[in-house]
Parts: sequence; C-alpha cells; structure tokens
Amino acid sequence: MSEPARIRRPQLPTELLRDIVRRYTETLLPRAPAKAKQSYKPLWRDVEPLTLASKVLRQLALEAWFEVYYAQSPDDLLNVWPEFGQWTRELHCVELGTDLQIRPVQWNLRAFRRLRKLRVDFDAAQSNAMLLMRFDHPRNIAAQLQELEVHDVSWPSPMVLRLISQAFPGLRTLKLSQDLIWCNLCNICRFATFKDHPPEEIVYEKVVGLPKHYAMYLMPLTKLRIVQLTIGYGLGGLKSLLQNNDMLWTGECDACIDMMFAERDFESEWVERKRATERPPSLKCVRWRFRHKNLEDVVVDLEDELEISGGQDEDEDDA
Repeated sequence: MSEPARIRRPQLPTELLRDIVRRYTETLLPRAPAKAKQSYKPLWRDVEPLTLASKVLRQLALEAWFEVYYAQSPDDLLNVWPEFGQWTRELHCVELGTDLQIRPVQWNLRAFRRLRKLRVDFDAAQSNAMLLMRFDHPRNIAAQLQELEVHDVSWPSPMVLRLISQAFPGLRTLKLSQDLIWCNLCNICRFATFKDHPPEEIVYEKVVGLPKHYAMYLMPLTKLRIVQLTIGYGLGGLKSLLQNNDMLWTGECDACIDMMFAERDFESEWVERKRATERPPSLKCVRWRFRHKNLEDVVVDLEDELEISGGQDEDEDDA
C-alpha cells in the first residue's frame, strides 16, 4: 500500500488573519495618547511575538504595526521600505525646528501613497506658525489627506488656518491642540482664563462655533465635517463656561469681555453676529476641549504677535 497522504491542516484565510491581527493591535494600550512629541503606538515588545509565529503572521503584524509611522526628522521619510506605500495610513511627525530658518527642510510624503491622516507635533517654545508649509509635498498626497492633527502651534492666528486650507484641500477632520487661541475682538492670540474650570467639552452644532476668521479661512475645505480645538486655560478670569455659555464663547479674551461686554447691547449684537456667521459647506460639529495650565508655562512669541496681528488687520481692510 502506498504511504498515506499527509494530512493538511486547515488554514484560516489571510483576510480573516489580518482582521484578527488588527483587532489585537487595537486592544494594546497606547503609550501616551495625549502627550505631544512622543509616539503613542503600543510597545513593539507587545507586537513582536506575532512576527515569530509564522511567515504569514509576520507579514500581517508588520503591516498592522506600520499602519502608523512615527518620524522624528524629514530624513526618516527618505529611506522607508517600499511596503510602507501600502501599509501606512497615518504619519506622525515631530518637527522641532523654527520657521525662522532661512532654508527650511521639506517633509517628503511621496512614499506614502495611501496616507489618510497626518499628525504634526511642534515645539511650542519655537516660532513655528509657518512650518506647515513643509508638509504639502507632493501636492497629490497632501490633497488626499482626510484628517490633520496639529499640536503646539506657537501662534495659532487665522494665517495658520489659511495655510491648512491651501495645503490640505481634502480634509474632513481637523484637530488643533495649542496653548493660545485667537480672540476675534482684539485680533490677537491670547491665553484663555475663566472664573472656574470649564466643562470637559463644549460642542457647537447649530452655530459655527469658531472664531470668525478661522471659519472664513476654512471655507475652501468643502469636505470638512469636524473641527476640534483643544486649548490651554488658566483660572482668575471673568467668564464662567460651567454656569452657562449664553455668549457662545469662541475665544474672546478677558480684556475684551471686560471692556466691550459691559454694554449689554454689544453682547447681544455680538452673539447675533456669531449666529449669522457662514460655516464651511459640510461642517457638522465644532468641539472645544480644555487643558489646565499655568500662565508661566505658556510661551508667547511677541514678534509673531506684532507681525501676524498687523497682517490680519491688513486682511480685514482688504475684506
């Protein structure tokens, strides 16, 4: 009799294995999801055992691991594996430079053909408001991005929003996390202060819920649906958002509230102007989140304040 045929073990389809691996990596705890300038991917030691189990699992584990690629310099994007063009959906870049450099280095996104999200962490101690111009190459990759998350822009004036709308026209979600916020009354970036701790989140759906100049420069983003602003705040201010938000607060500073809102007629008129503000075509929701900070820990670039607020005045005159 011939030797019995070897029994073949049943094999799971690759697509099912891919789903299992992805779900496993999603259950792993991130290292520091809210901490800027650090990777929030799970530890490699939690993923490595999968790469040792079999050839198929090694491929799928690497694919899941590099779905998010963490880069600490533009050089990290130049010599990536060819597979990253298929694997990587999210790029997390740490840019510690300054926009005062004469010849800034471009971050080249060419290798990441299926990129959907870009996260950029800046150094809040550096003048960096114009550095987003380093991330729009090549244009076809930047244009396909659906989500942008930016941390620690030193001077978040409306000019930053204009850069974003020009560089990333396909955005559906925009998340900005920063110490300062633009006041549409005095046209300067300010550190917000409140009478008491604000709620964890304020959500605007029926009104725009953005500083007017932010909304204006986001108008070209026809697919934008969600904007999330996370800002620093301190205590000792005049306004309490915890008790009520009848003024539909969108960044107004204490000095302007004290001086201009003393007249009830002005406050009513200001709120009505907010209700009438035109919104980007597809915008559904604006979320404000707050993180408590001490004022002495906040870096304010006075040169940016003078230069950009002056430029904003010129834009308003032109409008």
